[in-house]
Amino acid sequence: MKKTVAVLLADGFEEGEAVVFIDLVRRAGMQVDVLACKASTQLDTYFETRISADYTLAEKFDQNYDAIMMPGGPKGTDNLGACPQVMEFIKRHIQLDKWICALCSSPAKVLGKHGLLAGKHFVTGSGLEDLVVGGHYVDAKVVVDGQFITGKGLGCSFDFALTVAKALRTDDPNHILWQADHIYYEGWPESVRYFNA
Repeated sequence: MKKTVAVLLADGFEEGEAVVFIDLVRRAGMQVDVLACKASTQLDTYFETRISADYTLAEKFDQNYDAIMMPGGPKGTDNLGACPQVMEFIKRHIQLDKWICALCSSPAKVLGKHGLLAGKHFVTGSGLEDLVVGGHYVDAKVVVDGQFITGKGLGCSFDFALTVAKALRTDDPNHILWQADHIYYEGWPESVRYFNA
């Protein structure tokens, strides 16, 4: 059975981070549902690229996923963190011990501001680490601590997506190494810092 991943998008999300993640995780053989955290599937992105989601979060709210992912984007992460439905969805998946994957500003503005990274090692976009209540900032491209995978930003999107894919594809981790080689991506997995794994 394919592993399932929910990508949570709100108006103002960083489209480059989202699209790289969706592409690489689907290549790796996972079912990715792109969820708009609003009433419509049509989304406004950080740099005005036209993108629509597969479903709204409301349509898939009761489904449990193996992982959930949130890209950055200043306004997008503000919108995610301010949405009670998003926070309830994330907290439920934390309680179910699912993978929680946040890139760029989302570790700080979605998870950290709500105390969800307390006691965890994390990375986030530069200058945002002080928003994280009780977490331990690590300056790395990608940080894995328990069920949390955090990435620094757009330039680390490939490292982040490959790390999430490898965490999910426990049945065939060599497939993810092959995928990285297939797209001529170098420097991963050496770019990842692990804690409490």
